[in-house]
Order: sequence, then structure tokens, then C-alpha cells
Amino acid sequence: MRGRTQASVVALIGSWFPLISPAAVALVTLRRGTVDGLAILLWGVLPAVVAFAISDMGPLMPVVTIVGMVVTLLAALLLKSSNAWLQALMGLVAISALSALTMGQAIPDPVHGVTEALGEVLEQMQAQAPEGTVIQKPSEVFVIGLIAYVMAVSSFMSLLLARWWQALLYNPGGLQAELHQLRLKPVATLSCAAAVLSCWSQGVDYQHWAGLFGFPLLVVAATIAHSVVKTRQMGGQWLILFYMVLVLASPIVLMLAVLDTWIDFRSRIEAKSGRPPSRDDRDSDD
Repeated sequence: MRGRTQASVVALIGSWFPLISPAAVALVTLRRGTVDGLAILLWGVLPAVVAFAISDMGPLMPVVTIVGMVVTLLAALLLKSSNAWLQALMGLVAISALSALTMGQAIPDPVHGVTEALGEVLEQMQAQAPEGTVIQKPSEVFVIGLIAYVMAVSSFMSLLLARWWQALLYNPGGLQAELHQLRLKPVATLSCAAAVLSCWSQGVDYQHWAGLFGFPLLVVAATIAHSVVKTRQMGGQWLILFYMVLVLASPIVLMLAVLDTWIDFRSRIEAKSGRPPSRDDRDSDD
């Protein structure tokens, strides 16, 4: 925030560390807008471009890195314009899906190569598996869904980090207030739930697509858990338990987010705790 030079250096060097470079792009975009965000983006993608030009690596990883950075910038623009995580989350999922599908058409050979390599690994696992165990070989649909899911999750984490930085600088506590108020509207909830159920019915090839379309529901469920733990002044072990359930039984967590659209668990728990429902609309200074 001291200047474009400092931000460019962070974006350039941060490419060697998880989330830092796209988070720097997102922070500049949130605070200063599209033009400055694009300028920092160019420095952030430079290492991926150079690595592709001077090495023998295929185009898949550099393209995923560059596209992921662009997805983060677009999500930051959605958050800046709407000042609402709902629009940013839904837009992030749509942009990630569209980007992955476009990559599958634009660079089909690397995607096919990854599919074959993954298939060979699973064949080896099948040979070592107990008798009667069937491990299904993935198709390119599986790989493209995996790319979309990874881009969406990493872009969200980068955007979350950027928003946290922005809150620390200009609005302490604002990020927590934003996330604790996050709820999906009925149309968004039903759209996500229907997409997840449809993907589950299609089998293994669509499991990452189900994860992608259910990601907004998982984020909402996590905000419910954190808000309830804070309101009821519960110990951190309850959050650990929640994330264990998230890993081991994600459908239960998805159902929690779906029901919250109509029940609003947080307001009910706050009312029972003797506190008025939180209406802190503090937003980051854009």
C-alpha cells in the first residue's frame, strides 16, 4: 500500500510462496481498483512465464498459475463492487469452472497427459488393492474438475488473506464481522445444492465438480461454526470437531449451510444467548 513498486516486489517474490502473490494482487485491486491490480498482476505472473520459457515443463502448470491469478483478481473486483462475500463466492465458482473448461479446450494435450499419468498410478493401486476392490480410472472430466476446484479454493484463500490484510490496515475486526454475517440466499443455495446432487449422481468423474459447486455451502457452514463458537464462548476444540466432520462427513456440513438459509442458526443462537442479532455492517474502506 506504500506504492506500486513495493506491491510489485511483493507480487514477484511472493510467487515462490503459497497464496502471497495472488493475495497481493487482490489487496491492490480491493483498495486501488482494476488498473493498479492488473499492473501488479503482470509482475505476479512473470515467474510462471519465465519458467515456461526457459524450462522443459509443459504449459499446464504455468497456465493454471496465470489463470488462477486472474481468477483471484476478478473475484476481488466482485467483492469490491458488491462489498458482499456472497457475490464474490458465487462468481468465483462460476469463473473457475469456465476457466477450467476453457483450458481443457485450449490445451487438451497436457490435460490428456495428466489423465493418462493419473490412470497409470491408479492401475498400480488397483494391482495392489485387496481382491474385489475396484478403483475407477478417471477421465479428462475428472482432471478438469480437479483444476477448477483447486483454482477456486486457492483463489478464495488468497482473497481471504487479502481482505484480512485490508481489515488490519483500515478496518480492524471488519473481516470477522463480514464472514459471520455471510448467508446464502435461497436461489444461490438451491442452485449449489442441485448442482452438487447432480454431480454426485454422475459418479467419480464428477466428484471434484461436486466439491466446486458445494464450496460456497462449505464456506457458509464454516462461518456458522466460527460465529457460534464465538457467541457461546466455546473452546477451540469445537472448531476442531467441526473440521473433522467437514473432512469425514461433508454432506452433513452441506446440509447445515442449506438449512441456515431458512432457519438462520446464528440469529437464533445469539437471541438465546441474550445478545441481539449482529448487524455490524462495518465494511472495509475501499
